[in-house]
Amino acid sequence: MLADLTSATPARRGLARSGLLAALVGDGRRLTPATLEVVPALIGLIADPATPDRAALLSLIAELVTGDTCWFLHDGFHVDHQRRADSAARSRHVGYAAGGPHPARLLTRLADDGRSTEPGSLGRAIAEAAAAGMPTYLAAAVDPDPAVRAAVPFVCGFLTSEPAARVAAVTLQRLLDDPAPVVRASAALGLSHATRFVPAWWEGAFHELDRRWSRGCAPLVRRCLALALVRFDQPARTRAVRAYLTDQLAAGVPRVAPSRFPWCRVDSAPFVMCTSYLGTDPAERDLLRGPACAALPSIDDPHDAADLALWIARLWTPASHAPLARAAITPDEAAALEAIAAAPRAWHWGDLGEELRDRGLPSDRAALRRWLRDRAPAAG
Repeated sequence: MLADLTSATPARRGLARSGLLAALVGDGRRLTPATLEVVPALIGLIADPATPDRAALLSLIAELVTGDTCWFLHDGFHVDHQRRADSAARSRHVGYAAGGPHPARLLTRLADDGRSTEPGSLGRAIAEAAAAGMPTYLAAAVDPDPAVRAAVPFVCGFLTSEPAARVAAVTLQRLLDDPAPVVRASAALGLSHATRFVPAWWEGAFHELDRRWSRGCAPLVRRCLALALVRFDQPARTRAVRAYLTDQLAAGVPRVAPSRFPWCRVDSAPFVMCTSYLGTDPAERDLLRGPACAALPSIDDPHDAADLALWIARLWTPASHAPLARAAITPDEAAALEAIAAAPRAWHWGDLGEELRDRGLPSDRAALRRWLRDRAPAAG
């Protein structure tokens, strides 16, 4: 598979990358000594300008370090300070089980104690081997290909230990002014990740991001600047940013990320909703209820629709282990359930029904619609 990474056939190169990911990390939780051996080989390929698909190889490094970058898109990843999944985005690793009216999604979950990176562990060694390639990654930041330059902040965003993060932060700040919008967008996210675990850097990084947010920019850059700023969790200084994200959510979060953009899931409605919620004072979360419910019917992707519906169910519907009566729910809870019932794509997978069943609610869309209709108070 390593040999096929330089094949003349794009399809063969793609199969080699996906094969390496499956073999070396599996469902994201498994670590193998082979991963540690492959990382330096990948760095060597990235260092050679003649290697094709170098952007994809840079992204592959980040996946080998974390197991699944989607677990850490909001809280970030650090071998000492943050190894737990933040639940802001679904795993890349998903299986399906038949049975019942809807197939069940089997999303891979990270253990409560996170990915093992204790000193002396294999996970730590893999992260250190990847960090040793920082000079190579930063050299790629001046590559003629914008896709390669955009992948540099992505890999740097998950190599957040000293001294790699300090060196990377300087380059990421420079990339905020790159001529390509996709690079500027990626740099915004990368800078917020790289500085997250060093409080002394927060003010400087926030200032640079906020300064660019305050002036006009391309939609992709504006979205990513906003997502980067809310991660600093400073509600008083990000009111305009949160209002923008709320408006984006109400509009259904139009996708602005190009297909080659390395930050998977960041342009999805559930991620925008969840990131805004996690990066905001919990007392303000109800401000997102209306926009989230308004967005749900317009989402085409069944996975995204299910993800957003699950967040709505968990945050704004009652929790009970016993069957609930319609009269027992509040108007706000009823509005959330009406939005869920009105979104057929959200029911494509069985996990929404399971969530509602666990909350004492009808677990089938038709049954929920009847329940809401039949138990509605009579007029007058």
